[in-house]
Amino acid sequence: MYTTTAISPDALPSLKNPGSFSEQLKRVHTHIQRQYPFVSCIEIALHHAASKSLRLYTTCTDSNGCFIKQLLLKDANNQKPQIIDDLGSIGAGNTENEKCMASSSVKSGLSVPFVVDHRQHGLTFFSAKEKDCFTPQIMQQMQVYARVITQLIASEDHTVQDLNSAISAVLRLNNINKSESPQHLKRVAHYSRLIATNCADTYSLSEEWIEHLYLFAPLHDIGKVFLPEKLLTKPGPLSPQEFERMKTHTLKGRDIIDHMIDSFGYKDHLHYTGMLRNIVTHHHETIDGKGYPYGLKGDEIPLEARIVAVADILDAMLTKRVYKEAWSMDKTLKELQKLSGSKLEPEFIGILASHKQELMNIRTASAE
Repeated sequence: MYTTTAISPDALPSLKNPGSFSEQLKRVHTHIQRQYPFVSCIEIALHHAASKSLRLYTTCTDSNGCFIKQLLLKDANNQKPQIIDDLGSIGAGNTENEKCMASSSVKSGLSVPFVVDHRQHGLTFFSAKEKDCFTPQIMQQMQVYARVITQLIASEDHTVQDLNSAISAVLRLNNINKSESPQHLKRVAHYSRLIATNCADTYSLSEEWIEHLYLFAPLHDIGKVFLPEKLLTKPGPLSPQEFERMKTHTLKGRDIIDHMIDSFGYKDHLHYTGMLRNIVTHHHETIDGKGYPYGLKGDEIPLEARIVAVADILDAMLTKRVYKEAWSMDKTLKELQKLSGSKLEPEFIGILASHKQELMNIRTASAE
């Protein structure tokens, strides 16, 4: 039996430690295991209101959140911590989630809901590979750790949203939305996340990485604030000189990002800034090396930029522009297939083709 001791604030991992949220979460887990080594994993599920999706974070490498998903599904309105001495008791069946639970080595757990304004917004789930590990006394202490985790999440989200708000203000002031509608930017974010989620195993992508991709994808064309409206909305083909000027938006966009990160003090607090810079700089590179600004080839192009490039071109084809009518989904997917292997990543084109209905749902939800 494990003894319990009071947790003083000074004994908790510092919220000011550098590193991404995932890195800080692992530090919290290590801190917990010093006293309770049976806690094999911490999982977090958060309802993301803006995208109406579920965000998952974990300290395990072999977890896909099946238990925490089942707990949310079973009692989405529960607002009290819950000890589950035998996780086999929360349900069995033939769904993929239930099969996952049946084959898991996790045997017991403790769930602590995130409650804001009397509503549950998610769960922190502490798991163990033995039954009957958690006591009411341990549950009280784990609630303290859950509050620390909540603060870490809030700090990360606040910084990202602050930067996004600042950049959005720049976009509005410079009329960029006359060429790129808010709906287009939203759809690019959703398409990017769809692609990343379905290649996560191939590239070992964490939920946190995918979430930041979703947050940063709409900022890919921020450099267009430097371009004149008549160039952005020209109904016909661009002249060679005009195209050369259009190409400057990638490096100018990177300059904006660098300036805002430095000016607003995000450099030491915002994680995944490299991802944001890569998306803005490289989303017009092509895998044959004929893109811009640097003519990178294949895997030389950052993964996040390759994903956003596919999402951006997909939506451009599907959307009516001043120089073209909207294409059908079938015509768009066929045209993307022609670009597969030369301009765009074949795996990502395949993901889009096999998730046609989800693409249609995104279009419907974010109509012009």
